[in-house]
Amino acid sequence: MTAPATTRAEECDRALHLVASRQLAAASSLQRWMGIGFLRATELLDELHRKGWVGPADGSKSRTVHARRCEQCGRIGRRGFRHLRDDEHGISITVCSHNAACRKRWPKPQHDDA
Repeated sequence: MTAPATTRAEECDRALHLVASRQLAAASSLQRWMGIGFLRATELLDELHRKGWVGPADGSKSRTVHARRCEQCGRIGRRGFRHLRDDEHGISITVCSHNAACRKRWPKPQHDDA
C-alpha cells in the first residue's frame, strides 16, 4: 500500500512550517527533514522565496528566514512577533502579538504569597 501523494501546496506549507520553526532555510536541511531529493528541496525554497518567506539563494549559504512561528498558537507570519526570555530558568520563546493569549506576558511573574 502506498502513501497518499501530497500536493505541491501541502508540501510548500510543510516546508514553510519547518523553516519557520527551526529558523534555518538550507536545501540540505529541508531535504533531510522532509525526506525529499535535493532538487525538490531547492524548488521548495525557491517557491518560498517567491512568496517572500525566505531570502534569495547566496551560493552554498543558508537563506535568510523572514518567517517566524509563534510557539504558543502556531501562527506563522513575518511581523508582530516578540522573543521573550526568562534568564532565571534559561527559557526563551517566540510569541505573536495577534492572539490574545500570546499577547499576555510570558512567563507569568511569580506572586508573593506572604
